[in-house]
Amino acid sequence: MESAKAQNAGDIMNKMSDDQRTGYLAGVVEGLAYSRWLRDNPSNVGMKCIYDWFYNGGIDLQRSIDSWFDRHPDKPAGPLLFVLIKKECGE
Repeated sequence: MESAKAQNAGDIMNKMSDDQRTGYLAGVVEGLAYSRWLRDNPSNVGMKCIYDWFYNGGIDLQRSIDSWFDRHPDKPAGPLLFVLIKKECGE
């Protein structure tokens, strides 16, 4: 039995189909947005920024994420997304 491990960017880019990758990234974004809401509660400004960034970013955002992941294939996906989100939505 293989032990569980965090999905690194290389796994996501090379082992997942487009649909799997989209679903996985949406799950990570959901977790980061909810975490932000818990920290900022009762304000939802940060959470909304994260959702808007991901769901309204379109193809340009997808290319940016893909490029970022391609540059850091050995790093976990969650922290890599956090860095991109922090640039757009602050901490």
